[in-house]
Amino acid sequence: MRRLITSIAAGALALGLIAGPALAAQCPLLIKQINDAAGNRFDAAGNTAKALAAEADALHKAAKHADSVAKAEEAAKAIGLTLQKK
Repeated sequence: MRRLITSIAAGALALGLIAGPALAAQCPLLIKQINDAAGNRFDAAGNTAKALAAEADALHKAAKHADSVAKAEEAAKAIGLTLQKK
């Protein structure tokens, strides 16, 4: 039983080490897509998307990449954008 738990924990750690850098590289790409799409929009949805993209950027800089991606997805949804992920 202890061996099974150790194996599961090791697998979760390995997945986290692999997924972390992948998410880190993806954040700026997603934020750029949102800013490009929101561009010159001055409506409420555009303003919301820009604000959420700024939050996503702050989360990325704080190394909270999963939260940054989630915030970017929320921003994209506000303007009806489908994000292209790596």
